[in-house]
Amino acid sequence: MIRTCSAIVLKAVPFAEGGAVVSFLSEHGERLSGLAKGVKKPTAKWVAAFEPLGMVRVSFFGKEQTELKRVTRCELAFSPLTLGHLEASLVMACLADLFDRVAREGVEDDRLYRLLSACGRALKADPDNALGILAYAEHWLLHCLGLLPHPRVCGRCGNESAPLALLSPDHGWCCTACTPVDPVEALPPGAREYLRRLRTGGAETAPRLDPADEAQAVLTALLRARLLQELGGSLRSYEVLWRTL
Repeated sequence: MIRTCSAIVLKAVPFAEGGAVVSFLSEHGERLSGLAKGVKKPTAKWVAAFEPLGMVRVSFFGKEQTELKRVTRCELAFSPLTLGHLEASLVMACLADLFDRVAREGVEDDRLYRLLSACGRALKADPDNALGILAYAEHWLLHCLGLLPHPRVCGRCGNESAPLALLSPDHGWCCTACTPVDPVEALPPGAREYLRRLRTGGAETAPRLDPADEAQAVLTALLRARLLQELGGSLRSYEVLWRTL
């Protein structure tokens, strides 16, 4: 049985005899994996097709009940790789790790494919905003997982204008009008506006990293910690990112 689909490359793990087990995010948002034989050999015709976040047309061969099918064809259609741009390359590895953990085999969610493809194209167009695009992706992954309430109204009192105070596990975003909180621990001014920019803009307009923007820094750290906690802890790609930048 042969299955062909458009997909995004996530990870390639070395396998015996110069091969690799490659995971993909299909156009329907399902995680797929297959064995690509000889991919690590210098003469392999499809080495470049397995770079993280590359958009490909891939074919699998194997019986329906076979756990690991064989990759018989993989044609690269688009690559977000920008040669010599370390920050963008590190962020690509983080995104590949995140989506490899979030996507599930046998479970389709095309929002994941749309989000990752948008982030890949945004990275190609503006690699200098790699960290902003990563924060954008983390925000929307939490939304896809059903873990991020809408920030328009306070989840406790319904206020739409008071500054946000905190993110509560029970009520979602809570405002200062109804939530007593130590000013030192409260979310910085501008938190609601930053969340609005993440929700209403696309990956190509993701807010740029601004060291002077306290609300951006605090919320990025908060949402990242929540996402990594849900995925079982820190990812190696993030550890490399933190050590390098």
